[in-house]
Amino acid sequence: MKITTATVDWKSSSPHSDHYEDIYFNPEDGISESIYTFLEANEISPLFDANSDACVTIAETGFGTGLNFLLTASKWLQHSSEQSTLQYISVEKFPLSHSDLHKALEQWPEFKELSHTILEQYPLPQAGFHSIKIPQNRIELLLMFGDAAQSYSRLNAKVAAWYLDGFAPSKNPDMWSPELFREIARLSKPGTTFSTFTAAGIVKRGLRDVGFDVRKQKGFGRKREMLVGTFVEDTTPTPIEKPWFELPAPEKPEEVTIIGGGLSGCSTARALAERGVKVTLIEQESQLATGGSGNPQGALYAKLPVKQTTQGELHLSGFLYSVNMLKRIDPEESFWSQCGVMQLATSDKELARQNNLIEQETYPQELVSLKSAEELAEIAGTAVNFDGLFFPSAGWVSPRALCDHFVDYPNISVVQQQVEELSFAEGHWQLATKSGETLSASHVVICNAEMANQFNQTDHLPLKTIRGQVSITQAKATNNQLNSVVCGDGYISPAHNQQYCFGATYDLQGKERNVTQDDHESNLEKLSKVLPDIHADLAAESNDLQGRTAFRCSTPDYMPIVGPAPVQDQFIETFAQLRKDRKWHFDNAKAEHHPNLYVNTGHGSKGLITCPISAELLASMICDDPLPLPKDVIDAINPARFIIKKLIKQTI
Repeated sequence: MKITTATVDWKSSSPHSDHYEDIYFNPEDGISESIYTFLEANEISPLFDANSDACVTIAETGFGTGLNFLLTASKWLQHSSEQSTLQYISVEKFPLSHSDLHKALEQWPEFKELSHTILEQYPLPQAGFHSIKIPQNRIELLLMFGDAAQSYSRLNAKVAAWYLDGFAPSKNPDMWSPELFREIARLSKPGTTFSTFTAAGIVKRGLRDVGFDVRKQKGFGRKREMLVGTFVEDTTPTPIEKPWFELPAPEKPEEVTIIGGGLSGCSTARALAERGVKVTLIEQESQLATGGSGNPQGALYAKLPVKQTTQGELHLSGFLYSVNMLKRIDPEESFWSQCGVMQLATSDKELARQNNLIEQETYPQELVSLKSAEELAEIAGTAVNFDGLFFPSAGWVSPRALCDHFVDYPNISVVQQQVEELSFAEGHWQLATKSGETLSASHVVICNAEMANQFNQTDHLPLKTIRGQVSITQAKATNNQLNSVVCGDGYISPAHNQQYCFGATYDLQGKERNVTQDDHESNLEKLSKVLPDIHADLAAESNDLQGRTAFRCSTPDYMPIVGPAPVQDQFIETFAQLRKDRKWHFDNAKAEHHPNLYVNTGHGSKGLITCPISAELLASMICDDPLPLPKDVIDAINPARFIIKKLIKQTI
């Protein structure tokens, strides 16, 4: 779905929607109206007080200018404790542009700090889920750009209160649909409240039909009536289409043990620790990020498909999440650089694909644009041989430095051990180590790359390794100083710590762990095709090149494996009918998982864009928070998918 920003007419300093011919907020007293209609009608202050040690989820239809969020977040800061978190979820089909949102937020200087945070992380006009985190205040805003009913149909959450905002049913009838009301009911629980400014019959009947007790009360100011109510029960329960992807019901743990100290493990540790969970991170090597996460620099960008795919959505969501995260945690750019990334079209086929991608207008120009070789050379600061795509918000990251930052946080302790076996007894996991010790944990997350299937519980995971070698050399003072990351058949980043890092080889069969001169020559050959002057400088020192070899951990579908660990034998028994009929409807079938055992691996060469968002996903699963990715994307990376595929293909 292509996202178009709202066309706004500013009348008397108040935004007015040209599309819906309606105002965004009451120009006379918008704050008081929002407080009365949404916060007071949903009894938000008592709700926060009653959940002082839990996650509270508020959901909204129509983000608009963000006023309801600002008021709720402000109230949260007055009532919350250090043990609680606020999850605010909103949707917008025609989001305000960044400049219009900035102008709108200037109306309320009392929320200056919160407004600044929103503007810093405000997403590009791209369909999908977008996370804005304010960790110091324990607040997360999940913005969904797209149709309201469709967006909420992809959400996994338990909502405590609904703000049914947006333009009036007479102005925006498409939003107030039976499909939306069904999704609101699906995401509610007994006692969930709602309020809305409208008293329209279509809204009253729609909410009653899906299980809400609906009543009228006095509206704000001159408005005669509005609707409020409480969810009682869903009278039209939604059948579970794919029970094998249903997630186990969690309870937030006090502590979690993670096996593996690369990007996957370290980002998962941080995501859990920020939720108040104590984390023990087990790494068998003497330092973190010694495997595939240990290169000096990695390119931070997403290779976008022409037409949106599930994999493309994961990669783009992860990229945008990682960029926001890095801007927040390292504004000085000490271990990353938002210098831009060029994806060169080194063949006619790739150039045609890139032209098609731009012509489809699936992605906003602020994210990616097509530029000539001359334009790219101006940006890069050196000669470039091909046209290509340019991603101005992309760049490079030092993975090891990022891992060090992740674990430098309260509640995280790093232990050097090698775990050889897992067993479960009396409600706890026993981790047998190579040194003969046995560690105990209530919850375990397996993040040790290609070794994730070494355990009996996960030996069915189809992991594979892909050998890669990068070349490293000193950046000498010449007229050719690279200013941007350049990707062709390989990649090279601007110099960091007076060194260039470039490569990398992609060897599906290789097992050699040593650095080889043949791979150096291969990396130099790739460089010569795209950056002739940089290549000339580096080739002169080819005999002095240093390097590093590592093995990427990948999967057959090149998607990571993230989620609860399935019990393979039980899955085969429960869903055996799929061998005969892939569309079989399973009534009351339950997916069996190993208790409190999770997996996060298989990120391949995309770890910088998939590990942080996957860590947030896992931490949300474990702590029973709203999930930051759409359900179909979560299903696509579920560890159980390989068992189901084999059943359908009758290979198991």
